[in-house]
Amino acid sequence: MFERHDAHGYWIAEAGPPQPAPALESERTADVVVVGGGYTGLWTAWHIKRLHPEASVVVLEAERCGEGPSGRNGGFVNGLWFSLPTMRKHYGDRPAIEVARAAAESVAEIGSFCREQEVDAWYRPAGYLQVSTAPAWDDAWGPAEQSCRELGEPDACVTLDADEVRRRCASPIFRGAGFYAGGAAGGRRRRRHPPRGSRRGPSAARARSPPPHRRPTPRRG
Repeated sequence: MFERHDAHGYWIAEAGPPQPAPALESERTADVVVVGGGYTGLWTAWHIKRLHPEASVVVLEAERCGEGPSGRNGGFVNGLWFSLPTMRKHYGDRPAIEVARAAAESVAEIGSFCREQEVDAWYRPAGYLQVSTAPAWDDAWGPAEQSCRELGEPDACVTLDADEVRRRCASPIFRGAGFYAGGAAGGRRRRRHPPRGSRRGPSAARARSPPPHRRPTPRRG
């Protein structure tokens, strides 16, 4: 079925536009002010309140929470296993594998958050295929697979032949692939609904989330 694409993209059209938060009409004081109601801003505010429930936190958003890039991306959550060779080159083995494992853990934590806080973000574990469609791209994932193996994460990236790829995605032009399914840290490439994921769910999620404000005019004290 054809879907019309506009400036906001499919995801926001499917979920419906987020409700605007009340404007900041008067002066407010807070322990922490977070500027921007995208994923980074909302996660920052959420974790501050989780770690310090007594803290006063205010989120300032110029438009609507989740309506910017956080609500218009491709809907994928992925780790950094495919970047492991580059990170080894620039930072060394130990920092590289620590970052890759931390990224994998963060992907799993997003799923745990959606489940525990009843956030309907369509979060679905899947895995990530890096496919070859021409001889020049055969084994393009080889350096990542080798780095994962050498640094103790042999299951984080594995080679699939053409038949194994077709069982996952039956394209006649796929010659092979590297499959990033995650290692011991539990990192998998996952898909989730961007704007639904940036909206507060019911129960504890809504109770803990700091109230956002729209189009503020902050003053210097």
